[in-house]
Amino acid sequence: MNSLLRIIRQGLVALLLAALLTGGSLTAQNLPGHPVDLAQLNPLIDIVLPKLYPIIAMDVSPSLGDATLINRINMVVALGMMDAAAPYHETAVGMYSRSPRRPESERTDFNINSAMLYGAYQVLQGLLPQRDSVWRAMLSEQGLDPDDRSSDPSTPVGIGNIAGWGAVAGRLRDGMNQLGHYQDNTGYMPVNSAYVLRDPSRWQPGLRLQGTGVYTIQQFVTPQLANTEPVGAFDPREFRARPPIASDAENWEAYQEQADAVLAVSAELTEEQKLKAELFDNKILSLGLSFIHLAQERNWSPADTARGYFLKTAAALDGSIVTWQEKARYDAVRPFSAIRHIYGDELVRAWGGPGAGAGEIPASQWRSYLPEADHPEYPSGSTCGCYAQAQAVRRFSGADELNWTVAYPAGSSRIEPGLSPAEDLTLRFATWTDFARDCGQSRVWAGVHFPAAVEASAAVCGGFGDLAYEYFSALMDGTAPERPLAQPLAADPWLTAARAQEPEPIVVAPSTTPTSESCRAVSESIIVTAVNSGVECHPLDMSGLGLLESGLDAVKLSGELSLGAQICFRAGGSLIFFDDASSPPIMTQLATYGLPDMVCGWINQTGTVMLISADLGKAVGNAVRPLSECQVVSLEYLSFRDAPGGRRIGIVIPSGHRLTATARTPGSFKVQYGGEVGWISADFVRAEGACA
Repeated sequence: MNSLLRIIRQGLVALLLAALLTGGSLTAQNLPGHPVDLAQLNPLIDIVLPKLYPIIAMDVSPSLGDATLINRINMVVALGMMDAAAPYHETAVGMYSRSPRRPESERTDFNINSAMLYGAYQVLQGLLPQRDSVWRAMLSEQGLDPDDRSSDPSTPVGIGNIAGWGAVAGRLRDGMNQLGHYQDNTGYMPVNSAYVLRDPSRWQPGLRLQGTGVYTIQQFVTPQLANTEPVGAFDPREFRARPPIASDAENWEAYQEQADAVLAVSAELTEEQKLKAELFDNKILSLGLSFIHLAQERNWSPADTARGYFLKTAAALDGSIVTWQEKARYDAVRPFSAIRHIYGDELVRAWGGPGAGAGEIPASQWRSYLPEADHPEYPSGSTCGCYAQAQAVRRFSGADELNWTVAYPAGSSRIEPGLSPAEDLTLRFATWTDFARDCGQSRVWAGVHFPAAVEASAAVCGGFGDLAYEYFSALMDGTAPERPLAQPLAADPWLTAARAQEPEPIVVAPSTTPTSESCRAVSESIIVTAVNSGVECHPLDMSGLGLLESGLDAVKLSGELSLGAQICFRAGGSLIFFDDASSPPIMTQLATYGLPDMVCGWINQTGTVMLISADLGKAVGNAVRPLSECQVVSLEYLSFRDAPGGRRIGIVIPSGHRLTATARTPGSFKVQYGGEVGWISADFVRAEGACA
């Protein structure tokens, strides 16, 4: 750590100032390339997913919790890879492409892996074309040509391209409205607004704090999933969940009883329950890495890994279609709305928020351990996905064994960082049965579902794993007929009839990207979200850099980073990465993207990430001079800032207020107000005393 700081002291100042003077950009230096043997790699695990997961975090779901979108993207990518491998199998056929079978002499690991990579490449270009440079690098780094658009079905390139194009075309109009950017096209409108609970039996969109004084309102995410064509051979309209009778406020005793059940769990949360809730809320970590663990433990071939990944995502997709159908049908209330409706400002015993433990709080202030998902409560989508995947993988692997562990270092909770767990804790899942059961129960522990919603999904969703496996088996033995392009289902007739009788709904404002959740808040200014466990984060002490220290912030990441981590700083600026693998460390600029009040980047190897604040140029150019006898009087309302000309920190100083200034730059004064120390503009104050 000290050697890195010495390097920064010796060589960074000139680079920082040059970058700031040219608009804050730096020329990235490419890391040295390493020769690879494609035949020795598993394309899905070693190449595709490490590229895809960061893009999902950046472009699709910063919290990694939006299961419907994450799962569909993963499924179509795996579909393209599976269909690309089919011509090299003894009997298998593709779902949406049928290239001729290749002779046994061509069934080499290099040919199969090359075909699968081209299949994944064409799918990713079709699903997420805005990340063209990432997908091109995915091929070129393996010595493959991303511009080779051959459709020769006798070559790995042609087979892969055909499979990828077929997968994209096959699912392009499947009902998810990909061409409309996944926007709802079903006409769903909530009965309740975020401010008024008109019907206590129905879903109420939550009001989310997006930043200082900025709020957004939840929207039902992808309700059109209910009209999406499934992979398995079944009609979703034939699957119906029992009505959530206890969620009907007219059944007051049952309504109150199920709310009390959630409160009772909230009041007795254990560290293990909290961490399992966090684990299963992260769909890549729980549903993705559990499968990857088993594939590696069983030493499955690259082709079988892609096939199993397709199967488990197809099963989860099919289960979610029925789940979303029933969510739209019942539009059931979430616990937070019911608890507030029942008890108002009465005191209830429950978890009091991060670090607060259990105690008595007004029911109106009760919050679930995890943020509620963007859709109605009944039945549970997460539970269904876990049960469907568990059964599909059981059928694929021939056993229930999982033997998966997830380690959480002390203080690594993303909801209670630095506090929970109090000591290192390891979660263990011996079987898929354990995995699915804990996944379902974790939604009650998290406070986002009533027990009945979990029970309803657990009762039926394993069956979607069986249905997906039956279709998958037909693809593998070659008996599945060539499949026509997917088409959306007709609207649910039950829902159509019910809506015709409903009153005019309230229209609420559209939502924006939900605030990301972090696996660990390193400090007040740095948040790290790691995909896999075993990542350690240490903030770097920037003291001793003089004027630069206020414009720099840094964190060192070590441990297991193969699937990547998102690093966010609560300030604007550029991000620099120092690679631990080189001595001295090689410095590169990270591509950045914005989240509310944060600038973020992504890495998948150990090293140090540094923020070069956008305010650094002002800090260097405007030297701070201490003051001893200076009073300033505000001439109008003033914004309180964290640095000269810096970010507003949510405090407004009223007009006519007298303050003592302790330092100044040519354009700002440093003052104390309301127990906080900050900076105000010198242009809107009257200075009295030794203030020059």
